[in-house]
Amino acid sequence: MNELFEIANLDFLQWLKDNWEILFKRVRRDFDIQGSPERTLSRAVIEDRKGRLFLLEKFSKEKFFSRQKVAQTIAHLNTNGLIQALGGERTINKEFLPFFQENCFQVSPFLDSSGIERPEWLASSQIGKNMALFLIQMANASSSFPTEISLDHFSIKAYIYKLFTDMKKHNIVMYDRYSPFLGFLEQGFMDVHDRLPLKFSHGDFHPLNVIWDHHRIKAVIDWEFLGFKPDIYDSANLVGCAGIENPEGLAMPMVTTFLREIRAAKIISSEGWQYFPEYILAVRFAWLSEWLRKKDQEMLEMEAAFMDILIKNIKDLRYIWEI
Repeated sequence: MNELFEIANLDFLQWLKDNWEILFKRVRRDFDIQGSPERTLSRAVIEDRKGRLFLLEKFSKEKFFSRQKVAQTIAHLNTNGLIQALGGERTINKEFLPFFQENCFQVSPFLDSSGIERPEWLASSQIGKNMALFLIQMANASSSFPTEISLDHFSIKAYIYKLFTDMKKHNIVMYDRYSPFLGFLEQGFMDVHDRLPLKFSHGDFHPLNVIWDHHRIKAVIDWEFLGFKPDIYDSANLVGCAGIENPEGLAMPMVTTFLREIRAAKIISSEGWQYFPEYILAVRFAWLSEWLRKKDQEMLEMEAAFMDILIKNIKDLRYIWEI
């Protein structure tokens, strides 16, 4: 990733002060920045003269409207009590993403993360409980949205069929490799998918998108895929990430505690629970698309092995998860 070269531009530093009242002192390269670097043109942790730390991110002008929607949505969630949703700070003129020259910029508080031990996190019931609590609080904070926030509806079914169309054209080996897993979903899940109840979702909910204070959640980041999805989406994505980390994790305390708390809060419909294991398999195809894009052969093979484990153990998983 390119260095945030604007930091050396005096006009840019004045612009930063005029917009956010930040008196720039220095770039802090001694911190690791959580979240995917691919979603920005460049980013940096900066410190101001008061000792405050900020994450400064640069986006292309083509990203403005999607980033604006994310910022507005997070601000709404914050207003409704979900303070752990970390978004950008408004400027003096109440803007989230003002432009400097050809690109737009976002400033947010920088929070350092203690991280979590991998794969030891799978044994932590406290992490499972805190991940569930966040989704429960998000369900309450997202019960309604103002009309100016228009959110997309996402269909993993349509996504999978589009992926297989592309694979058939460009990667017939992977098309043949993964076709049996699609065949499993077509035995019942695909027919009912469009009837699953929708709910606001983070869209990429897993431990690497969390700023941690040991086992406590400081903040949740990377909201680029937010929108309305089946009410099991975030939970299925998290459990799937636990399983790809270590298939035994599907029956370990993080997952079992998480699911117990989610079930008790009743934020997932009965229809969602009925197809929860199948939805985990379906969501893995979004990750498959990522491995194909990166040509990550190791992860492609690991993904296929995990999908096979899910299918072969689906009855046992239903029993363990009390479905």
